[in-house]
Parts: sequence; C-alpha cells; structure tokens
Amino acid sequence: MDLIAAVVWHWWIALLLVIGTVPLVIATIVGYFTKVVAPRYNSRHQRETRAQSAGESE
Repeated sequence: MDLIAAVVWHWWIALLLVIGTVPLVIATIVGYFTKVVAPRYNSRHQRETRAQSAGESE
C-alpha cells in the first residue's frame, strides 16, 4: 500500500514542478529578448524620430 502512495505522490510533485517551471522559463526567455536583444534594433518610432530630427537640422 505504501508503494502505491509513493508513486502517486511522485507524480503530483512532478506536476507541480512543471506547472511552476514552464512559466518561469517562458518569462526568462521573453525578458531576455525584451532587455537584451530588442535594444540592439531600433523600433519604427525611434527610426521615424531620428529621421525627422536629421531632416530638421539640415
């Protein structure tokens, strides 16, 4: 009887760990792209602002 309870308990712990870990991994990936990769490339707004300021100064 104890062996069956150990197997069931094992699966519940695994389920809780997966439910907690998957969002954490996704948040880490999104945060990396937001903070590290995105600043390397200018957004459309930044390009338009830079083009307007370059045109006004000439």
